[in-house]
Amino acid sequence: MLDFDQLAFIERWRQRASRGVVIALDGTRGDIVVTMRAGELGERLDLRGRDATGAVRKARLAIGDRVTMAIEYAATDVTTGSGSSVAGGLVAPGAVVEGTVSATGDITVVDCGTALLVRGETLPAAKVGDLVRFTIAGEGKAYLIPTR
Repeated sequence: MLDFDQLAFIERWRQRASRGVVIALDGTRGDIVVTMRAGELGERLDLRGRDATGAVRKARLAIGDRVTMAIEYAATDVTTGSGSSVAGGLVAPGAVVEGTVSATGDITVVDCGTALLVRGETLPAAKVGDLVRFTIAGEGKAYLIPTR
């Protein structure tokens, strides 16, 4: 069952959530860790996050399923960036991300090939239009967005 905060997060970020295809599922450590390939064509960019709601387990996802997910990350080692990229093509703990800030607040949105949702307090000085470079601090919180 989703709590109110999880539902509010999902509704708020439904339009900015990443759409793609599930390429890996790992449930060996408790909650399911989902890896999805964002987008349809173009550069390969994979996003990984730990299911924050229990919805992934209930939905019985399989590799190859098309999904929409909002994944919230935390940033560390923040500096000024010089472009738009994700080291290794996988957004996961330890990945270095560069992109342009497109929205700020409780959640900061960084465009790096997809709209990356980053906890605002981990990018406190970021302003819209800034180029930033940071390291993903830990496993992202993945929220499965039901399709309508």
